[in-house]
Amino acid sequence: MRTLKKDIYIDIDGVILTRGVTPAEHLDYFLKYVLSRYSVSWLTSRCQGDSKNTVRYLSQFLSTEGLNLIKKIKPTTFRLDKTEAIDFSRKFFWLDDELFASEEKILKKHNKYDSWIRVDLIENPNQLLQLVKTKLN
Repeated sequence: MRTLKKDIYIDIDGVILTRGVTPAEHLDYFLKYVLSRYSVSWLTSRCQGDSKNTVRYLSQFLSTEGLNLIKKIKPTTFRLDKTEAIDFSRKFFWLDDELFASEEKILKKHNKYDSWIRVDLIENPNQLLQLVKTKLN
């Protein structure tokens, strides 16, 4: 019996890019890893239904390899809260540097608050690598 992949939702600012729009440490390795093991979708205001503008925006910061990897990430759409784009019927991780109170409330309502992984690349520049070796393993 084949098990379904978990979903991973990824923000851009604070997860893919640090402050100052520098790519996160170990980004290409992280992207290769999650794309090979998870169904990966954007969960960012920078992507609303079409990844073309997202890829164009990130192309000024990422390596060629990183750019080719992000082209495989699926777009999402939401109006106000990012949680509108999450499929709560599936297991998932959501990597983001912050939540709105309304998003936290929705996650808790669905008993999925633990699915959110707070990413803080300023405090921990190696966090993406650590996630691959621990929580996402």
